[in-house]
Amino acid sequence: MLTAASRRAAFKALHENGRAFLMPNPFDIGSARVLDGMRFDALATSSAGYAWTQGVRDAEGLISRDDALGHAADIISATSLPVNGDLENGFGHSPEDVVETVKGAIEVGLAGCSIEDYTTNPQDPIYPLEEAVERIKAAVDSKNRLATDFVLTARSEGPVKTQHELDETIKRLNAFVEAGADCVYAPQLKEKDQISAVLAAVKAPMNVLAGRKNFHLTRKELADMGVARVSIGAGLARIALGAFVAAAEDMKDGGAFGCFDRAQGMSDFEAFMKARP
Repeated sequence: MLTAASRRAAFKALHENGRAFLMPNPFDIGSARVLDGMRFDALATSSAGYAWTQGVRDAEGLISRDDALGHAADIISATSLPVNGDLENGFGHSPEDVVETVKGAIEVGLAGCSIEDYTTNPQDPIYPLEEAVERIKAAVDSKNRLATDFVLTARSEGPVKTQHELDETIKRLNAFVEAGADCVYAPQLKEKDQISAVLAAVKAPMNVLAGRKNFHLTRKELADMGVARVSIGAGLARIALGAFVAAAEDMKDGGAFGCFDRAQGMSDFEAFMKARP
């Protein structure tokens, strides 16, 4: 029987036994059904992908906790796979806000979630380390009380362009692991040597974001390096919306309709959609 507990157990096992398992990010029920039908290992929500479906920008406080958890529940209802929640900074600055978010994530049936150290304030974007750690400790305490097998991912959002920045990211990830995080994630990591440095220094399952431009490592290469999980973030949503805008521009500016020659036939995706009884 498919239960929230069974999904949590399956998701946790993927981190323990898998090698770079692939976790793409649908942005609505239809895209979730397609990915479910293709039988990936797990799915995850995308805060940006969902925000765009609502006509708002990501990470500007325009999506509420209830919005994000309601979206997560929709994705869960469309798949039998474990679903991880992209829950931004926990929808509040205090540890208590993060606790409320993790509690809600477990209640709606998510198998795990990520909590990041981005404040949503571009003038002061990253929480001080001590404050960021207290927020992760609160998240860990909450999930351990409610569902110990819920996978809590701690995200470090800072840049990694310089050695100093990379060292700071490693310091933060290690602090999050010490606070009890089950998985770590630094979305800015892209280069092989940077990823290898973090893997060598941080002893916890690691997520790598592959759904971005100029990412040239393959899933096999990531697995061979020791990466536990590969997510796509808003990559699929960017492709979908980018194709939409390109076709609309062709129609408006060119006055021709050859853009639809590039479209997939409905049979390529409709087979994954729910049909009437």
